[in-house]
Amino acid sequence: MKFPIILFLSLILVPITLSLSLSQGQSETIENKVITVISIQESKILISVDGEKAILSLNEKETVNGIEIILTEIFYAEDSSSVSLDTKLTYSCGDKICNPSESSTTCCSDCGCSGSLKCSQNLCIAQECSIDLDCNDQNDLTDDSCSDYKCKHKEVKCEKNLECNDNNPETDDLCIKGSCQNLPPICSTDEDCSDQDPCTLNQCINKDCMSSQIPDCEKKEIKEVEKEMPKIENKSFIKKFFSWIKNIFS
Repeated sequence: MKFPIILFLSLILVPITLSLSLSQGQSETIENKVITVISIQESKILISVDGEKAILSLNEKETVNGIEIILTEIFYAEDSSSVSLDTKLTYSCGDKICNPSESSTTCCSDCGCSGSLKCSQNLCIAQECSIDLDCNDQNDLTDDSCSDYKCKHKEVKCEKNLECNDNNPETDDLCIKGSCQNLPPICSTDEDCSDQDPCTLNQCINKDCMSSQIPDCEKKEIKEVEKEMPKIENKSFIKKFFSWIKNIFS
């Protein structure tokens, strides 16, 4: 069984050739290394790999900053030039050996990270956690976990209103169809519920407006008007009487 295992390991560690088609000024990233075609001429190009520059002629092979590059084709035009490249890593990221062409930036799985940074998905990051308990956000409606030194909070459905408490006494905390809704109050005082109707009694009860019809409100209004009308008529008659007397003796 040793031979198949050795053969399998040798296959996965053999650098894979990747063909690229790039226009002038265009870039492509391979294993965190940025390949950029800076300039294209009829028979050669100027290329850079993470800032390290090189001039390549057609069908020429050169290793630039750990990337083996072969210029296989040039399509030259004044307005739109492009090239075809065969690229291959001269090292294998993930073989646990930090080669001269590797660094913590390009392959932290081999070269590690500096200081307190941790290697996660081949990138150096600040460590947020080491176990799931480090990610507890005190929210019962999230599933908290630690993955690759990062905290993840996955929302879960609620089942009752108490699970939706946001610790804000001014909001109504409700569980509606498995989702929490923290609603602001409709009112805080009776004045907030006023509808300008004199025949309704408007009150703010439990942060919600409650309205009720005032009994016999319309009848009372009519009676008040009827009471005022005779008084107005009497005043008008007396005024006319004194005016008539005044005209007689003038």
